Amino acid sequence: MTAVLADPVAETRRILQAADERAVPLRAMGGIAVALIAPSIGHLEPRRVYHDIDLAAPSGAPAVSHVLADLGYEPARRFNTLNGSERLLFHDGEGRRIDVFIDTLRMCHTLRFGERLGLHPMTLSPADLLLSKLQFVELTSRDALDAAALLADHQLTESGAAGIGLERVRQICCDDWGWWRTVDGNLGSLAEGWLAGRSVADPDGRQVLGTALARAAELRDGLGSWPKSARWKMRSVIGERMRWYDLPEEVR
Repeated sequence: MTAVLADPVAETRRILQAADERAVPLRAMGGIAVALIAPSIGHLEPRRVYHDIDLAAPSGAPAVSHVLADLGYEPARRFNTLNGSERLLFHDGEGRRIDVFIDTLRMCHTLRFGERLGLHPMTLSPADLLLSKLQFVELTSRDALDAAALLADHQLTESGAAGIGLERVRQICCDDWGWWRTVDGNLGSLAEGWLAGRSVADPDGRQVLGTALARAAELRDGLGSWPKSARWKMRSVIGERMRWYDLPEEVR
């Protein structure tokens, strides 16, 4: 095996290749995953800078730890013992951290992806990546840019991994009012603030923003018109009088 690479994107490719060679189901998520499948991120400013690596794995895959150990990563043993059913941490000698989320991403909302890992060869599906970015109640500039790149580079499709699968977005947001409230609000923030007022000198960047804005508006229209479950409707009666999201803990 080669040494740990300084470039986090190249290093993620190295990890995924090693896992694939051992038939270990491992996929990228987070900002680096967006960089891998949405190259339009390179036309948006401020330019994204990457350091830590986020990965997704299914439950019952202990070989993930073996792959990362062989690639030069040291497990955070205490954390992994306490949280290993849903999350694992590893570090390299330079301080880079790898988060491995097992089956589920728990942040402001809960996104279960275990059975969907096979949809894309390198990353979570574009729909799951987009949801993972839009599920933060306080949308950061980094997440807004990542969401814009995903929307620009992937068409809205009914299903499948080639585009942003609307079937998946409906499944999540039309059954859970909290998810809907956060995603709807963030799509509105993208259209009304993060993207609409952004000045971009690069013509390719302007085209990226235009496509992202159009698809964000189309997706938000869908969220407003799609049928909702009885569970969604019951929770909507309470609305914002009760907090609809969790407060993710900082992990070091």
